[in-house]
Amino acid sequence: MEKGDDYIDSFSPVPRAAAMRTIVSAAAAEHMHLHSVDWEQAFIQGDWANLPEDTPAIFIKPPTGWDGAADLGEDVVLQVTRPLYGHPASSRCLHFTVHEFLKSEGFTKAGFEESVWVREAGGKYHHRILLGIHIDDSLIACNDLHTLQHFKSSLLQRFQGTDEGEVTEYLGCKLIRDWENGSITISQAEYARKIVKLLNVDVSRP
Repeated sequence: MEKGDDYIDSFSPVPRAAAMRTIVSAAAAEHMHLHSVDWEQAFIQGDWANLPEDTPAIFIKPPTGWDGAADLGEDVVLQVTRPLYGHPASSRCLHFTVHEFLKSEGFTKAGFEESVWVREAGGKYHHRILLGIHIDDSLIACNDLHTLQHFKSSLLQRFQGTDEGEVTEYLGCKLIRDWENGSITISQAEYARKIVKLLNVDVSRP
């Protein structure tokens, strides 16, 4: 990997806000359960083997403070064989790893988003599942709780994470559900208050 203009930046496909709202809207309209799974130390759970074959090998200088660095000499570099936090390719590696797992579970990417998948009913999952992933936070919708729990169990067998259960907050948005009326309200009131306080305008007057 050669150092270029975007070498120090990290890239990972994330769904647009409109795509996540679409999943929430579908969950409300079809009376789907809406759950979330949060991955722990997500980037190091990626697998280089899932990257495209033309991905160049990655090398780094021995880390500062490592006792063995002095024995290697100044011109020695180490090949990276696992994703590392802070490395530009780690988030991309995670995305490909997740995609390969989801393909094995029968999911396909939604045509309009890189990080939204759909699993149609059939086989091991008897009901349709919608899935949106924002780096390491997932939003999972399914109208059958047993199917939803089955998928979450498979997901957590492959990736270390926490089952967050029914979603009440996601990416700074509060989700308020009214099952009787078939609605889900998305609110950013708390986020707005934090921004106002951060900018020290919480005591200002119109």
